[in-house]
Amino acid sequence: MRIENENGRVLILGAGPTGLALAMKLLQRPGSGCEVTVIEREPRVGGIAASFEYGGLIFDYGSHRLHPATPARILGDIGSLLGPDLLERPRNGRIRLLGRFVKFPLDPFDLMLRLHPKFLAGVCLDTAWKPFRPKRRPEASYADVLLNGLGRTVCDAFYFPYARKLWGLAPEEISAAQARSRVSANSVAKIVCKAFSAISGNRNGNGKAGKFYYPSEGFGQICEAMAGEVRRLGGKIRLSKSVVRTELHGNRVKGIVVSPAGQFREAGQPREEIAADIVFSTIPVTDLAASLAGMPAPVARACASLRYRGMVFLYLVLETDRFTPYDAHYFPESDFIFSRISEPKNYNGSGKPRGTTGLCLEIPCTPGDRIWNASAEEISDMAIRDMSGAGLPIRCPVRARFIRRHPRTYPVYDMDYAGRFREIDEYLGGLPGLVCLGRQALFVHDNVHHAIAMAYRASECLGPGLSWNAEMWRNWRREFSKNTVED
Repeated sequence: MRIENENGRVLILGAGPTGLALAMKLLQRPGSGCEVTVIEREPRVGGIAASFEYGGLIFDYGSHRLHPATPARILGDIGSLLGPDLLERPRNGRIRLLGRFVKFPLDPFDLMLRLHPKFLAGVCLDTAWKPFRPKRRPEASYADVLLNGLGRTVCDAFYFPYARKLWGLAPEEISAAQARSRVSANSVAKIVCKAFSAISGNRNGNGKAGKFYYPSEGFGQICEAMAGEVRRLGGKIRLSKSVVRTELHGNRVKGIVVSPAGQFREAGQPREEIAADIVFSTIPVTDLAASLAGMPAPVARACASLRYRGMVFLYLVLETDRFTPYDAHYFPESDFIFSRISEPKNYNGSGKPRGTTGLCLEIPCTPGDRIWNASAEEISDMAIRDMSGAGLPIRCPVRARFIRRHPRTYPVYDMDYAGRFREIDEYLGGLPGLVCLGRQALFVHDNVHHAIAMAYRASECLGPGLSWNAEMWRNWRREFSKNTVED
């Protein structure tokens, strides 16, 4: 497709890392005369990659970091925006396995010293038996892939209980695609190699193993900086606007209708039409599809069947300088309601403010279930009790406790998700003037650098006169499908 007006109107739905990176790259192009507007439902940019301040502490929505695998081009751009505020930090986490904490990233010496003897013996037996073990064919489920690659011990102690906690399904009910996108080390040999690379500094060949990049003012500083660049270049970012309807002329997308966020279902609320020559959507694919009138019945059924796993973020403000020296703790066991606990002050290493620190506890759940509907007091009581049981008792005063809820944190890859998503994706892909990209719009698990890379590639596919290179984008979509989440 081609728009003859060089000063065409580009509309981007969603002001997370993908949407902001796309807006920034389009506006940075030499001679770019297009009008770029970003629409965001929340009153702030960043989505789940945002940060916020409470009591002098900076909190993220869970544990976020830029990984050493971030492409040099993207890392360089972020570094240019943040300057000295982009810090290189050592990773220092722990995983609880069979009642014992081990370092993460994995350290082979720590593994030998701290792992339960039963676990070590089981891994050795699984490894020795692997050449003779019958393969589970076909590899249809998450359980099939990981049992073939890792054996029973690692699966039962870590991956399977963690899967049940994160996605709310048994490993046999989760698609094999989940294992391929989320588990980069799918064999014991790879796990060992990753452990040794973490202490040798050779992972990815960049000498950055066991390191990460993090902004001094919280992870959300990345999106705030990109938003500032978008505005500096003349782009518009409109916050607190919900998409009510996507406008079609024939089958071509020509714009959207928005209302104040959270109010569009009430009668009499103001609505506004925003015309566009091309719309890039990074919002949840189900929300976008629902905004289209006359959606075919099979697509509507597919939208109703796609599932997301939500998250309750519990924040505790403690009257102590530091709770532990670790940036994050991981808890695969079903005994504890949280999957991860992070301490933001240990991410930037500033040690400020003195005399207080904060914890973020990630509690996977499904919107509408018991955990989702519980009060902050109920959730914090359960979590503090579980922390004591996990060997992390709180022995200092708790100054504050509060929660934030996020309904669509993880796409759920059940055994039927692929066909349902394909139904939606093919329908949306057949509408000229519309391009879907990013984590939520493509229903994928990825890291922030993957999401930003999608935005960069999309900007390259938009040519002069807003001509869209559909073939190039299809090729990039195939490349994106090979992404594996970095731990």
